[in-house]
Amino acid sequence: MKSVDEQLIRELIDRMNRAWMEGPVEEMWGALEACFHPAMVIRGGDLQPHGAGRDACIQSYIDFVGSAEIHQVQLEEPSIDLADGTAVAVYGWEMTYETEGQTYQEAGSDILMLAKFDAGWLITWRAMLPAAEME
Repeated sequence: MKSVDEQLIRELIDRMNRAWMEGPVEEMWGALEACFHPAMVIRGGDLQPHGAGRDACIQSYIDFVGSAEIHQVQLEEPSIDLADGTAVAVYGWEMTYETEGQTYQEAGSDILMLAKFDAGWLITWRAMLPAAEME
């Protein structure tokens, strides 16, 4: 049986993903702002920062959605590990999208770190790890 905190985290992750997958872009800022901690950081597959601070992280989502035509996204159910007021969520994803006339098919995993505050759970850190290339 899932704990209340685990259910709240699943709902938060779902809200975050629906915000960028379903739009509209005009409503993304407010939707993502409610999911991210002010000190949110996003790191890429090389673990280099892609955005630091909630505003920069939100803008990275808006920039991607504004420049790409998303054809297909498949998200796995998150695995969530809880420890007091912190949590780590891990889930796999596959995506096909087009940008600048080029079509990309990518897969990987997201790792989210979350913390519980008086107002509820917020995402504090995200790493996007690409899937290992198959030979």
